[in-house]
Amino acid sequence: MTGWFDPLNLAAVALRVAISTVFGEFDDRRDSMAGSRPIDPKALDPTFDYSQESHGEFWFDYVADIGDGWDSTYAIARLLSKSSLKITDVQPLPMGRLLIFGGDQVYPTASRDEYNQKLVEPYSMAAAAEGPWPSKRPHLYAIPGNHDWYDGLLAFLGLFCTRRLSTAWNTQRKGREIGGRETRQVRSYFALKLPHSWWLWGVDSQFEGYIDQPQIDFFAHVSREWMPNDAKLIICAGFPSWSHVDVKNPLPAFRNFSYLEGLAASANRGQQVRLVLSGDSHHYSRFVEGSRHYITCGGGGAFLHPTHQLKDISFVWPYPPPDVQGPAKPGKYLRSFNIATGEGTTAESLYPSREVSRRLALGNLLFAFFNWQFTVTTGILCAIFAWLLHANAVTRGHGLGEMLASKSLVKALGAYMDLVFLSPWPIISAVIACAGYVQFSSFKPGMPRLFAGGLHAVIQIVSVAVLSCYAADLLVGSSDAALVTAIGILGGFSSATLMGIYLLVSVNVFHVHWNEAFSSLRIRHYKSFLRCRIDENGAITVFPVGLDTVPRDRSDPPTNPALTPHMIETIPNIS
Repeated sequence: MTGWFDPLNLAAVALRVAISTVFGEFDDRRDSMAGSRPIDPKALDPTFDYSQESHGEFWFDYVADIGDGWDSTYAIARLLSKSSLKITDVQPLPMGRLLIFGGDQVYPTASRDEYNQKLVEPYSMAAAAEGPWPSKRPHLYAIPGNHDWYDGLLAFLGLFCTRRLSTAWNTQRKGREIGGRETRQVRSYFALKLPHSWWLWGVDSQFEGYIDQPQIDFFAHVSREWMPNDAKLIICAGFPSWSHVDVKNPLPAFRNFSYLEGLAASANRGQQVRLVLSGDSHHYSRFVEGSRHYITCGGGGAFLHPTHQLKDISFVWPYPPPDVQGPAKPGKYLRSFNIATGEGTTAESLYPSREVSRRLALGNLLFAFFNWQFTVTTGILCAIFAWLLHANAVTRGHGLGEMLASKSLVKALGAYMDLVFLSPWPIISAVIACAGYVQFSSFKPGMPRLFAGGLHAVIQIVSVAVLSCYAADLLVGSSDAALVTAIGILGGFSSATLMGIYLLVSVNVFHVHWNEAFSSLRIRHYKSFLRCRIDENGAITVFPVGLDTVPRDRSDPPTNPALTPHMIETIPNIS
């Protein structure tokens, strides 16, 4: 699993993010796709028409947030590659005719090598292990997430969008085969016609939910010209906007998604959004608003995200929800997204449960061991700081140990602070550290962030100062080099442990830092995907499949432990 608190890895990711964000704004590759890969406005490409393939029932699969840990990705790929999934007390679930990748197909950043190692190889091995495959290959579609965009979408296009239509300039070309499935799309977004007037839109929302104008024009055309009256729509979005809304300021998180919802109803012909699927958050959750279901299922292989911070969301929005027909008149519309409960039960539609999620967060007490690269790095920084203080002590005619040892703690801390303020470099280092902790804080901007980050910084600095004084007492008579080394070791473990405690308190008490608190743990278990059925009556049933424990071995079949999926819940009769 990706080491998100490995400073070298973080620096490389930060560089890629900065470059891709800046250049992505000036060179949006979707614009060039729209020009070089035109879509016939008169008729839907027959490749994207599955409306006549039902034969009673039509099945499709959905998985997101995939290529992080090899074992977790491979375990889900094995389940998806089975011709029929047999789960206790549930009818056999046949493999889907389609597999939708819902974003973030690779971590931490996209490249051809990363895709091959973390996505193509595990899915190809899983397909080979579960074969033989039918001669009529299932199809594969993918929408990019923010991690797919970190190379400007270059590797994504080369992997998923290689199919070419026949034009005056080139001949038709098939897509690639990945894990026994054939890619079919020609752009990073698509519209699929499914049986019984169902349609599925796969949306490319780049980094911050931005949808480019050619894509807007495309979906508006699909809604207006191709979708029939009373069509029912499934939207595959890259980000679960409904669960990240700031109710006091909903505009930044929700405006792009709201606009996308409105495209489906813009033709004013009874077209309805019925199901929204998303990844990005690496857990399973289901919200409902009216008759619409909003499902987040990002359990394809990335580290686990918590669920105990989730809550019902209600806010006032200036545009109507997608079930209000007619012109979108500005006004005050209440949007309410409530966490659903399972069919015939009061249990919340969350996986893992709040209780399990809260318990897993306790792993941050061992942050220093789970993130040893961070521990070593902070230890080196503490040792450098101690060396700066030693240099200041030498100007007083003493070593650092002499200045701090054989005194009461209060006097030793006074001497320590005297050395800090003796020259500018320790002061500058301390100020930089404080600014870093404040910037790291994910509490609300303003005083909450300043207070939480500042308090964290003060505790970190005081702990290093106290440990330095005790180390000086314990190592009386030792060399200054030994003391500096000891301060580095103690400071590294102290700083990392305090970081873990800060994250634990933040996520379990204040429900913030949920991403950092669980990326630090790199939990590969509690994976999930969706298997969906459109029945002969045109109703959709969603079967969310969970996997509590990911096997460590790659035997056939995996046995350490066994590959044992279960049903998270069943969501019937979406129509």
